[in-house]
Amino acid sequence: MPVNDADYRAPTWLPGGHLQTLVPRYIRRLTLTGEPVDIDLPDGDQLHAELYRSPEPDAPLLILSHGLEGSARSGYILGTTRAALARGWSVLAWNLRSCGDQLNRTPRIYHSGCSDDLDAVISWATGAGFPRLHLGGFSLGGNVTLKWLGEQGEAARERGVEAAATASVPLDLLACVLTLERPGNWLYHKHFVRSMKRRLKAKAAQFPGHFDLQRLKQMKTLWALDEHYTAPLNGFRDAADYYARCSSRFFLRDICVPTLLVTARNDPFFNDRCFPTEEAEAHDHLIFEAPRTGGHVGFWQGPGDWWLERRFLQHFGREKP
Repeated sequence: MPVNDADYRAPTWLPGGHLQTLVPRYIRRLTLTGEPVDIDLPDGDQLHAELYRSPEPDAPLLILSHGLEGSARSGYILGTTRAALARGWSVLAWNLRSCGDQLNRTPRIYHSGCSDDLDAVISWATGAGFPRLHLGGFSLGGNVTLKWLGEQGEAARERGVEAAATASVPLDLLACVLTLERPGNWLYHKHFVRSMKRRLKAKAAQFPGHFDLQRLKQMKTLWALDEHYTAPLNGFRDAADYYARCSSRFFLRDICVPTLLVTARNDPFFNDRCFPTEEAEAHDHLIFEAPRTGGHVGFWQGPGDWWLERRFLQHFGREKP
């Protein structure tokens, strides 16, 4: 399908990818209350989610996956939830393992390729009586979503998935990690490292003796955390193996449902490896839009005006362009 710039333009008074990333994050304050849902996993673990039911009995269900160190209550998740609810949808926003207010049952933590967990969420949704599904993923959650779609191929349609929309996806995990470690991205990198270390410390308290906290003190990069914790905890040989097996760019070819990917060209987290122009041009189902502005999961146009939510719903066919 053709690749285009989309119709998004950041406000002139909000210049640059950094401000377009940070300002939307810190100005958005939303509160929504959903129905708590526990989803049991085959390995004895459990995921926690929030379900927002539409009063319409045949309403489709939108399943939302959050990003790195986010949760089902991240601003972009709640904003998309509110927009979908206003148009008669139901929404299921799930917390990846160890995210949200409750730690999971096992030593495993989430990772960028945990499509098996998304698969369990989708199975729960169909078992709960939601035959029409749409998927939405942001950043890391978008990588998980695209990977699942590629793994499933035509089976995604058979399981009720009608369409998917993703934003700011780290299609190439190694390229993203290396870009985040550049000096100009020190603020984001420091934030993610600190947050992940806090999470690992909490898991260490939950499972005494399972984690090497002395080594953790020495970790200063995302790569080091992935090399010594994320990869081995999730069955990968090392960080390189993890990145190679979980980067969603390698799964795009096999996607068989209409799928939107929006990535701003000034996203400070990415380099060219995260812009699948050639793949999209040769693809029957992937729509890649690369606005010149927008930052990372930003796409804010002014007070109360969130372009990305509208674009997702346009793609799903529930709102006119």
